[in-house]
Amino acid sequence: MSKISLKGITKKYGKVAAVDSINLDVIAGEFLTLLGPSGCGKTTTLRMIAGLEEPTSGELSSEGKILYSKEKGIYIPPEKRNLGFMFQSYALWPHMTVRKNITLGLESKKLSSSEINSRVEDVLEKVQLKGYENRFPSELSGGQQQRVALARMIAAKSDIFLMDEPLSNLDSMLRVDMRSELKHLHNELESTTVYVTHDQVEALTLSDRIVVMNQGKIAQIASPEVIYKKPANLFVAKFVGSPAINLITGKIERDGNLYYLVNDDVRIELPDVSKLNMNNKTLIAGIRAEDITVANAVEGSNSQVFNVYSVLPGGSETIVTIRRGKAELAVKLSGFTNIKVNDKLDISVIPDKISLFDADSEELIY
Repeated sequence: MSKISLKGITKKYGKVAAVDSINLDVIAGEFLTLLGPSGCGKTTTLRMIAGLEEPTSGELSSEGKILYSKEKGIYIPPEKRNLGFMFQSYALWPHMTVRKNITLGLESKKLSSSEINSRVEDVLEKVQLKGYENRFPSELSGGQQQRVALARMIAAKSDIFLMDEPLSNLDSMLRVDMRSELKHLHNELESTTVYVTHDQVEALTLSDRIVVMNQGKIAQIASPEVIYKKPANLFVAKFVGSPAINLITGKIERDGNLYYLVNDDVRIELPDVSKLNMNNKTLIAGIRAEDITVANAVEGSNSQVFNVYSVLPGGSETIVTIRRGKAELAVKLSGFTNIKVNDKLDISVIPDKISLFDADSEELIY
């Protein structure tokens, strides 16, 4: 049974649909991420699950129990949904100690002092804040404040964790550390987590499944690997991946048993697309930067000579941008490289690594 189920959920502000009739099932125990640009409806969706926003229409349920239904006149308030919510701002009380920030919600549930003490001891150990009980938020680093907010949510023993961009206020190094902590805690607690972010790296590293959203609709739901390797449409292809996916527009040409995507500047070998019946139809090839290999161009050969436009070393990898006519490609190489600006290179791509999109519908066709 789905832990959370959304059926035809819509949220309108006036005539504008922030979330437009989405259907989504969150599987018990999974880490599900809502990913998309600002204004795509991901936070609104999370807030509707939490009960902080009331949908305009549709039905929302948890393990078969209806939390909201316009048609049936049902609306369960947030405090009765047994959901843990972690905000981007952490929402810590500045005048309360770490312990008090954690216990405040537990005291409102009228738990015994022994149960409260047991939970506090347990969560402080889990988030590695033992000994910080009597500090105030202002005496903590950003990462420690984030851990307090996480501890408060864990201590409540909610059925589902809802997180709205909880790492966005942290510096890049700390974000990497906290991703590891979140993933570890999710597995240790066997929790069901719905996580909102616009950061594709967070989504790819943390998630069991990713829901990519665009303009209030779901563009694709799949595992991180599928989202990255076989995006369902051009929006997902362009939004996920760094550097951005290389896109080449052209038409299919056949040469014997081989097929090529051809335009005025490049000729790229394709997999066997005979079943697509796409001769003379405009297609867009998507090629990830790491799927392109380069070699020094041999003068006088039939190779396609690209000119090196920029070389950006980053330690573990180097991004090389190459140009030929109007075509520009990003190539990701491991480690450092001896390639320099204005070098002449030839490229090769494994045909089966290429994704093909229809130029009109922008949907994946291969």
